[in-house]
Amino acid sequence: MEKAKKVVRKRKLVDKEDDSNAKKGSIKKTKTQKEPTAIEEYNNVDVKDENTIKSSNNVWNEAEMLSYKEKLPKQLAERFISLLTEGCTLPFIARYRKEAIGHLLPDRLQEIYESYQCINHFKKKVKSVLETLKKCKKLTPEVEKSILNARNLSELDLVYSPLKSHSLSLAERARNLGLEPYAIKALNGENIDLQLLCNGSDELSTVDKVETQITHIIADVIYKDTRVLEEMRKLKEETRFTLQSSRTKSSTKDTKKDANKKYDTKSDPDTYKLYFEWKCPIQFVKSYQTLAINRGEDEKILSVKVIVPDWFYNKLERFCLPLWGSNHWVRKGLQDAYNRLIKSWLSRQVRTDLTTAAEKEAIKTFTTNLEKYLLTEPIKNRRIAGLDPGFKAGCKLGIIDVNGAKLEACTIYPNLRQQNKYDPAAKQLIDLLQKHGVELIGLGNGTACRETETWLKNHHISDGIPIIIVPEQGASIYSISKEAQKEHPNMDPNLISALSIARRVLDPLGELIKVDPKNLGVGLYQHDIPPKMLEAALDSAVEKVVSLVGVDINTASQAMLRHTETGQTDQTQVTEFRKKTMKNEMALCLSSAYVLLEFSPWWKIIRKILFTILAITCMVLRAGRIF
Repeated sequence: MEKAKKVVRKRKLVDKEDDSNAKKGSIKKTKTQKEPTAIEEYNNVDVKDENTIKSSNNVWNEAEMLSYKEKLPKQLAERFISLLTEGCTLPFIARYRKEAIGHLLPDRLQEIYESYQCINHFKKKVKSVLETLKKCKKLTPEVEKSILNARNLSELDLVYSPLKSHSLSLAERARNLGLEPYAIKALNGENIDLQLLCNGSDELSTVDKVETQITHIIADVIYKDTRVLEEMRKLKEETRFTLQSSRTKSSTKDTKKDANKKYDTKSDPDTYKLYFEWKCPIQFVKSYQTLAINRGEDEKILSVKVIVPDWFYNKLERFCLPLWGSNHWVRKGLQDAYNRLIKSWLSRQVRTDLTTAAEKEAIKTFTTNLEKYLLTEPIKNRRIAGLDPGFKAGCKLGIIDVNGAKLEACTIYPNLRQQNKYDPAAKQLIDLLQKHGVELIGLGNGTACRETETWLKNHHISDGIPIIIVPEQGASIYSISKEAQKEHPNMDPNLISALSIARRVLDPLGELIKVDPKNLGVGLYQHDIPPKMLEAALDSAVEKVVSLVGVDINTASQAMLRHTETGQTDQTQVTEFRKKTMKNEMALCLSSAYVLLEFSPWWKIIRKILFTILAITCMVLRAGRIF
């Protein structure tokens, strides 16, 4: 026992010595190291701290933000978000979860889903901004509070834009001169002698320069204040802004120099003649007007600005005066903040709101027209000839079988301008149609469409075979795409477009999804819409249509199978299986099943089982054990 007590005492003595040495080392370090400032200590805190994450989650409650943005009950927004997190898709929710979402229509569900995606994007953007500011050591408690109080990207930009540049802002330069304590005192109503702050430096050589530097700091304090930001958000909803456009001087100079000169822009300036002297309140601006003005501004033909009424500044000034002690410095700081920051932010916010609403309307028009286009009734179990008409280049002919496989592809040269009873091209076409047993002709509605239709009637080709006029928008674009080259390697693009026209009659849904969405010609200014938005709209339209009608594996292209949530291997196996073994009765029985896509978890299992059966059957047939 005595030995044990001695050992314990020795350990205690050793621990005391270690503690004293550690204290001495820490004292030496504090003497050599410089004490960090409050901003540096604040920036050393990790952004991903648990307290920070909890506070950000409390501020940005997804259900509350969605409810506020879409004017929904909070409980309904919570149920909608929970269904999405469970993996349910919009068609499944619209069909089988109607009670949970208050029997909302599919179009309304799509709008809510887009707003939910915008909220998630905004949350990611805020977190990245906080991390960036901490790395740059520009994050202060006031800035973080203003960022957490923002409710959209525009309000976030108001706080972040002066800080994101590598160069210091005017307020930061003034703070580096040591004027921040004096600016806070002046803003709170204390008297300061500006003459005493003058020194020999260029920035503080005169009283006017000192006053300007202090004004920059006060302006920064005012516009970053959360109360001011909330009031600006409220006033923006109440203010009647006006959108004004006029012709740029550069486009006028070009026309004066040379009337026959080709313009560098995409469009002729006269296209925007309506908007050369144009002014309209924003609540009456149409979606197509917004998109047209944006295009004209991008092409440097139009100059666009937002007129902010004086009412906004007067209301904001009345709100800010009681918040601080000095009316003089509040007026000076607010005037500086308004001219440099707030007015430009308002203009960007109004333009962004108009553009967002116009793009939503354009996407809605595109989706509505596309759904009707994709739901065109297919004509199954017929051999079809596709004709892409033309004058000089001739008519391109593509013949497919009942499953969409190519039988023939060539070019004929009919004499469309003169009526010749013994045209060699007519005999060539009749022979090809009889050879392959064609039952239907799909004629493209492009150049020489009516002339080709008359030519077919004059030579009695259409007497026994019916003719269908087929829209050929996007067929030429698809013919030179990677998808077409993969499907038809080393084939003339003109012949690929003829085969595409034939397949649009056999399976419109499976063929149209191969085309780039902006080239389908069914939208409103679809070339000005961001490609990602168009692709997302195409996916949602295809998802909705496929959930209604399903997919026929007999004719479904590989591009169509991508929308059925099958893997690349399954798609390739189905395609090979269909090509090689469609003549067998067992293969025909298996491949003629319709894969009804409800986009819910149990249907994924059913589809996986079906494609597994097809893959196993294909392997067995290759081995020669059946038939």
